[in-house]
Amino acid sequence: MGLSMFVLYAIGTLGPFIIDDLGISRYQLGLLTAVAFGTATVLSLYAGHLTDLIGGRRAFAALLALIAVDFALLASTRTYGLLLGALVLAGVAQSLANPSTNRLIATHLPPQRRAFAVGVKQSGVPLAALIAGLALPPLAHALSWRAAFATVAPIAALAALAALTLPRDPQRTGAGALTLPRAPNTATRWLMAYSLCVGCGLASLNTYLPLYAHQRLALGEQAAGALIATIGVSGIAARLLWARFSERLADIATPLLVLAVAAAGFAALVPAAVGAHWLVWVGALGLGGSAAAANALSMVAVTKGRGFGRTGHASALVSMGFFGGFVAGPLLFGLLADTRGGYGAGWALVAVVFVAALLFAWGGRHAIRESA
Repeated sequence: MGLSMFVLYAIGTLGPFIIDDLGISRYQLGLLTAVAFGTATVLSLYAGHLTDLIGGRRAFAALLALIAVDFALLASTRTYGLLLGALVLAGVAQSLANPSTNRLIATHLPPQRRAFAVGVKQSGVPLAALIAGLALPPLAHALSWRAAFATVAPIAALAALAALTLPRDPQRTGAGALTLPRAPNTATRWLMAYSLCVGCGLASLNTYLPLYAHQRLALGEQAAGALIATIGVSGIAARLLWARFSERLADIATPLLVLAVAAAGFAALVPAAVGAHWLVWVGALGLGGSAAAANALSMVAVTKGRGFGRTGHASALVSMGFFGGFVAGPLLFGLLADTRGGYGAGWALVAVVFVAALLFAWGGRHAIRESA
């Protein structure tokens, strides 16, 4: 999971280096993230069905192999256009991440162990943030941002080989051509809308927080990258704790509400850090513990109950909403940041989408509670 999302944190952490080297705008930096997750959004329509057809192990090994190839391509690009093209492949891998991992959990673990297992695997995402924030800026300083990308390729290749040692699916889950999944039911639609808003805010945060800290708060590249690592530390702890707590919680809709409220509050601290830099660290820590944990809980809900439909399809649909937010967030933030509104308008957007997530969690609380 960490490898599937590593490109997001790599772009955010290495943003100052990429902008200086290629001479691109803040909007163009956001477009890099949008291309990857736009691809993932579209392919999520098919990724869940594909995973149900070929099984979790094959889908999981395939996504890791795709990541290895993609980071090798990213490291070899010399122009902005080629960088955009290479990120399409990253979206292909991302579309398989949640369907394949959730299916492995649903197939091989008993129901009482699934919630914590989802929390463990989802903690790989903030773990990627931690590693990217700490390791990539020094590598980029010593070598280049392309060399920093290159270090990921052999790790992903080894992970793909390791994935082949996972248990085989007990039997083929179906046959036939790929088809679009059925229309999402009521609970899944609410969860998709919630995930869309969370993804919008979280992608904006991860793409632009280091650049904001560097340009507006005058932090060095390594200190700015450490903000992403801070999100990673609190995100790991929050995802594990909330997943463990949710095993004993009949109502999973309430934590979704709580996390959205907390995310909106902590997002408001980031623009206030212009006058007090310590607030940006508090905001990063809190957003990691709230926004970064919200998507993990959505995946817990999907694997915990059957009310959302088949695991692969339901995971793909919720991921589609989440990835849709990853497309919209960086593009909108970049547009706002490049206009007279500046970073203040961008951070206002982040707070607003977290409030919208709160409203969707409240509106769908009954359907989500019953389905999970």
